[in-house]
Amino acid sequence: VVAMSAAFKLGDGIADKYKLFRRGNAASAALVFKVDKDEETVVLDEEYPDMTPEDLQDELSDSTPRWILWSVKIERDDGRVQFPLLLLFFSPESCNQRMKMLYSSCTPFIAQTLDITKVHALKDLEDMTFDKLKEFHAASVTR
Repeated sequence: VVAMSAAFKLGDGIADKYKLFRRGNAASAALVFKVDKDEETVVLDEEYPDMTPEDLQDELSDSTPRWILWSVKIERDDGRVQFPLLLLFFSPESCNQRMKMLYSSCTPFIAQTLDITKVHALKDLEDMTFDKLKEFHAASVTR
């Protein structure tokens, strides 16, 4: 499985997009990545500079795996504001096993490339809400 992900590479321009994205301060923004099997490349599927998680549910296919990198504005109890990056791996139950395995095998590569330590699994797009992203963030923070 590891060998399969090692064969994949990041598509052109993704590193630059990522650098700009992580410096952003939109209330809610997302980059959606997919696999281009023919090119054995992880590519940027879509960029959503100002989109709520609930609105993005309507934009994505509920039968195709994707990685969704979120930047979300979170106001802490002490008044500080954070813009954490959260990586979600959306792998729907309805997807065929071959696609699930392909995406699953590439997930560590994506996380390492984007320097994200925790990947949050998502099986149903309806679970992708702002409250859920806040829960994911709380689970990512080491205490």
